[in-house]
Amino acid sequence: MANYKFKKIFLILFLMAIFTVGNAFANPNIPIVQSNDYEAIYNSLDEADFDYLFGIDPYQAEEYKVYMRSPYPLFRSGVNIIFKTKKIPAGYYLLTPREKNGKTYILFKENGKVMFTIPVYKEDIISNEFYKEKLPQEKLNPYEKTKKNTMNFIGKKWGKRNQRTPIPNAYIEFNDVGEYWNMILYYGTKKYYLIFKKD
Repeated sequence: MANYKFKKIFLILFLMAIFTVGNAFANPNIPIVQSNDYEAIYNSLDEADFDYLFGIDPYQAEEYKVYMRSPYPLFRSGVNIIFKTKKIPAGYYLLTPREKNGKTYILFKENGKVMFTIPVYKEDIISNEFYKEKLPQEKLNPYEKTKKNTMNFIGKKWGKRNQRTPIPNAYIEFNDVGEYWNMILYYGTKKYYLIFKKD
């Protein structure tokens, strides 16, 4: 009989522990501590050891032949941001991911010219579901939906010949993390992490 009571009490305590721990993790009011050491990440990165001749991205003209409009996301910075010896002033920039010498960089372009080349410290794959959650979806009537689907089909099938290829989805997060700014560029199926120092 005592063994039965012990098992019953143990089961009740075990279930209470599970529900308590589950509620603690599910509570959105509990702050999540950032595990990233941004100072170490920033110090481990090197500046790009190359420049673009006359600030021209050699692949830009080729991409503009495929897409009807600029495929690059526009980033507006309201503050000056710093990466090592480069100070990026507040303004509007088209961001373009590029790979060179086995590393990934984000090009900050202004008026079609590469102004800054910033290395990425981390790269991840994302799903298309992300964009459905983050980007507002326009509500189309049946005619508009058919038209859009037809144009997307034409773009995917014969886009290189008629500049109808749909541009990649893009989204930008820019977060204050103490002495640094952490930027995440979502572009197509990848996301790129960059770090900057505050001015």
